[in-house]
Amino acid sequence: MEEKEIIKYLDQIVERIKDFNSFGVGVILAEILGASSEISKNPEKFNNIVLEVGLFGENNDLFEKVGSWSFFKLTTKGKELKKSKLGFINFSKKTKPKKFDLYKIVPIILTVVFGISTFYFAFVNYRLKLQESKVPSLELKVDSLKKELNRINNKMIENKGKPLNKTLDTKKESE
Repeated sequence: MEEKEIIKYLDQIVERIKDFNSFGVGVILAEILGASSEISKNPEKFNNIVLEVGLFGENNDLFEKVGSWSFFKLTTKGKELKKSKLGFINFSKKTKPKKFDLYKIVPIILTVVFGISTFYFAFVNYRLKLQESKVPSLELKVDSLKKELNRINNKMIENKGKPLNKTLDTKKESE
């Protein structure tokens, strides 16, 4: 028997269950099919459907055996299926855990964004600290260059009044 047929019978049986603690799959299936149906007239086929529906319900954690071979009680999952009135396939889709959920994705994205921004700001801060540590040495270089510039300017002022050949001599002497 195909799974589609089993699920069709399972949905009809779950829909007609009145007592969650004790129900007969064969009894409910006989009510569904009626005495005049072809399956009801063939006991072997009828028993095969009852066994397969019962086994399917047990394997999917919907039924739990109670006493005889075709009497069961609903498990918690079976009760949820009965109350949901969705049918087995829709109920299974609804209860399956989703791989990615919006509530799972948003925190991951936020963690990645804030992590990257933290590392970026730490790197920028490190580079700024390196530049700040170079400032005093640069100030010393600027001061020494200013002194050198003043000395050269003073020398130029002194040499303005002298003839050109004396200025050359002074350059040679200073070198």
